[in-house]
Amino acid sequence: MKRLKGILIVISIFVCGVVVGLVIGSSAALMDFVNKTFRGGPVNVRRILIQRAKHDLQLDEDQTHQFWQILTETGSELRDATKPVRSEIDAVLARTTLRLRAVLRPGQQPRFDNFVKDAQARWQAAMGDTVPPLTEPAQKL
Repeated sequence: MKRLKGILIVISIFVCGVVVGLVIGSSAALMDFVNKTFRGGPVNVRRILIQRAKHDLQLDEDQTHQFWQILTETGSELRDATKPVRSEIDAVLARTTLRLRAVLRPGQQPRFDNFVKDAQARWQAAMGDTVPPLTEPAQKL
């Protein structure tokens, strides 16, 4: 009976370790996916859309290239469509930043300021009038 109890304890410890490992591994994979997708900006979103379309629709290389061009042109069109309201969007974001900053304690505010600075840089890069040259990710598809 003691031997059975010992074996069950060892097995339960092993199973708990597997469960904890799965939880930590899956959350790390999810965070990696989110960071690659959203922190990389529109180019990474397009790359993921192309990968998904290529896999699900079984696109050939010519179709993949055409999809990439269409999504790139659509990004430019969307950027142009938001130009008239961009000042209003910036004003809303500025008010939101002030409201969020007011909630924080003084020790949290410098980290928040760095966070906002990085977010604004990404926003300006994604929405700015000057767009970096985009190349088709032929090897990564």
